[in-house]
Amino acid sequence: MNEEIIEKTEHENLSNKNDERYLVPGLIRGLAILEAFNRESNEMTITDIAEALDVNRSSAFRLIYTLEHCGYLRKASAKTYALDSKVMELGFRSISKLSLIDVALPEMKSIRDKIKVAVHLSILEGTDVVFISNVQSSGPFTSTVGLGTRWPAHATVIGQIILASLPVEKVKEKYSSFTNWEVFSERTPKNLNELLKRLDEVRPQKAMISWGHFNHDMAACAAPIYKQSNHEIAAVISVSCPVSTYTEDIFRKKVVPEVISTGERISKFIY
Repeated sequence: MNEEIIEKTEHENLSNKNDERYLVPGLIRGLAILEAFNRESNEMTITDIAEALDVNRSSAFRLIYTLEHCGYLRKASAKTYALDSKVMELGFRSISKLSLIDVALPEMKSIRDKIKVAVHLSILEGTDVVFISNVQSSGPFTSTVGLGTRWPAHATVIGQIILASLPVEKVKEKYSSFTNWEVFSERTPKNLNELLKRLDEVRPQKAMISWGHFNHDMAACAAPIYKQSNHEIAAVISVSCPVSTYTEDIFRKKVVPEVISTGERISKFIY
């Protein structure tokens, strides 16, 4: 049997996830140990681990010894163990190679499929929000927002969310010489004082809704994506659809929670 046939056979075997002949019990138990550590159990004794895996202390000790030897567990005290830095390195190595767009795109497609809306990823650049990624709706609506599209930050819920996260002095500095206070609805701030008041309203919110306030026939919802390292906003995820797609009540009950949870899931992988 040549190498190509062997590789094909192995690939077919690995693809069959229901065939338990190819499972390695020791590896499964070792991974189960790593998964057993969490916020409530960040240190565990041999007995704790044995009980979590439903194995005897001797088996637990050998698994722990192996993981400690490989750098995945460390002695936290005379009797307890904790995860070592090598566990973190595995995730960081993979995540560090992914851009914000790479991380966000699967989640953007997922929320699109759930609620049939267009999905966008935006950042702040000066006094504009800039769209850096878009996923078209799977329904009849086609968004006209393209990559690189710029909107005035003061007039959009996307921009207001990012601006609200900045120190007030930073916002004042950004708008110190700003004169293009274009008005799109009664909800648009017309000057710096009105913008600062709006940002005070925005800060406690997990998401912001625009119901025809920027584009008159469009509904939108935006939520922040945070960096884990410093909890600063890395970007904003937003969705848009014609106001005729949902009633405002259903939009608030169905769409808004999905946008918030999507932003939270993406945030877990942004550093």
